[in-house]
Amino acid sequence: MIEITSPALKPMPAGLPRLAVAQVSKAFGANKVLRDVSFSVRAGEIVSLVGENGAGKSTLMHICAGSFPADGGAMALDGAAFRPASPKAARRAGVALALQETSILPDLSVGENLFFGDEPRNGLGFIRQKRLHEAADALFAEMGFALKSTRMGSELSAAERQMVEIAKAIRLKPRLLILDEPTASLSSHETELVLAAMARLKAQGSAVIFISHRLDEVMEAADHAVVLKDGALTLDAERGAFSRDDLIRAMVGRTLADIFPARPADLAAAPVRLSVANATAAGLKPLSFALRAGEVAGFAGLEGQGQRPLARALSGITPFHGGEIAIDGVPIRLTSVARGIAAGIASIPDDRKHEGLALDLPIRMNVSLFALSRRSGWGWLAHALERRFAETARQRFAIRSTGIDQPVRQLSGGNQQKVVFARWLAETPKVLVLYEPTKGVDVGAKTEIYRLIGDLTAAGVAVVLISADMLELIGLSDRIHVLFEGAVTGTLARPEFSEEAIMRLAAGPEGVLTHAA
Repeated sequence: MIEITSPALKPMPAGLPRLAVAQVSKAFGANKVLRDVSFSVRAGEIVSLVGENGAGKSTLMHICAGSFPADGGAMALDGAAFRPASPKAARRAGVALALQETSILPDLSVGENLFFGDEPRNGLGFIRQKRLHEAADALFAEMGFALKSTRMGSELSAAERQMVEIAKAIRLKPRLLILDEPTASLSSHETELVLAAMARLKAQGSAVIFISHRLDEVMEAADHAVVLKDGALTLDAERGAFSRDDLIRAMVGRTLADIFPARPADLAAAPVRLSVANATAAGLKPLSFALRAGEVAGFAGLEGQGQRPLARALSGITPFHGGEIAIDGVPIRLTSVARGIAAGIASIPDDRKHEGLALDLPIRMNVSLFALSRRSGWGWLAHALERRFAETARQRFAIRSTGIDQPVRQLSGGNQQKVVFARWLAETPKVLVLYEPTKGVDVGAKTEIYRLIGDLTAAGVAVVLISADMLELIGLSDRIHVLFEGAVTGTLARPEFSEEAIMRLAAGPEGVLTHAA
């Protein structure tokens, strides 16, 4: 282990930062990941650590949590030199880390996962199951999580696994809680519960560091924002001294206005590419809209108001069971994904890891899966053709990787999403259905995805954009349809766009928010 010197940090009296980081650096081989980073977090403070994928955020937090040492610099916890040799040592010191990639054991119950390694035991060493499950259920009730401690880990959804991971860290009542993308897989309601739990810990005197790509969460919860770019600190500011644009500029060197592609002023003369008339499906009331070539139709709404049924129906996963669908004026029966693809519809799912990618396969096999199946002869695929195709796709979609043979699991979230786009857009579709296309990706990757959407619409592709990100909807859409309880409650033209106008329609005909809010 490399010795960490601490000339900049001497033992400090009470009242100074809970955690102080001074000139910390880290390299993996020739790749310098952190470059003399310094910041601090006080007791009873929430600090948001922001940056693009690869900026060094997770590396810095792993150093704070004892996963591996820094190469240089120093840290202090409540004024005392802090050099955790392992995660266990960091936890003993009062530092808890909840990771985005969960470590839930499928063959244990939720309660057993929560207390794993720290189970209450009787005098003979047997686990006190009743006490364990009562304590787990009490913690979930306090946090507002709808989880039962007796459920098996194998039964949990991605969001539920993340909630257990967060609860594992919060259970320790740490002096310093570190949350790495805690809300990436959560609904808006679940996100509010996590933010409320952070606020309770803050009120109890704990310090909280949370990493998030969701800038609305940063603006809502952070007392202090720290931004990293290419391993270096580019912004360190208190609440009130930074704006959303300041955060974006510090991350990528551009403002919010620069991120979205310009939209055409008038698409009235463009032909209708997709028409939906009185179509119904499970979770959807009769729906009608028309989408012109080159147009982006946004669909907004509170959580659970028909967005997922709409995305799945338009892609043919769960077919419409009434109404009429037409592409370029030709009626189609959208009864399967294969029929949708044959009609010219491509669809990007919201859960790329489970529905969009084969994570353990290389990039070349993921991007060529659909396109080359049409070019194979007698079931055989030329290896050289696959490699040429994959390399062209990697360059076209700017997928940052070591090469086309790198497993997709090793890529950042933004580059994984680009692989999904490359798979579906190997051939230009007529209609592209995007369901939460930038969920869990950083601002830089979002910018590249937005540019790609702009290029596709310029080529005449009609885009259905279903997103919970109102700034994304406002920045990309030509019209926004707002969903409430499976029906469109109103449609906004671009001059009418505002977050307030969307929320008024999203609240329903009488302005009453549902539980899903």
